[in-house]
Amino acid sequence: MGGVFLEIWEKETLRAAQKNGADFVVFFFTPMCGSCQIASRLVDVVLEADGIHPDVAKVDLNYVPDIAQHLEITSVPALVKFKSGQPVDLSYKLHDATTIYEFLYSE
Repeated sequence: MGGVFLEIWEKETLRAAQKNGADFVVFFFTPMCGSCQIASRLVDVVLEADGIHPDVAKVDLNYVPDIAQHLEITSVPALVKFKSGQPVDLSYKLHDATTIYEFLYSE
């Protein structure tokens, strides 16, 4: 079976999801960030293990500096949870699958 691979969103896709009032999670990364690559794999593992997963997308922080500033993202990797298009939670704790799972599935 193929794995779960997160879709990479452009700025316009992220803005549209916010405008539409969607519930989703964004994994912010930069391509040269080693810990981002590890965290990305952990997010994939959590989503693949679950089967019923929230909408999670990747966004390259290099292309959305204005959004990063607005969300007050100070480092990568970072997960930001959106409810009804609004940011409601932010986590930099992406070092293990349990922590990521708890972030993704907490209310």
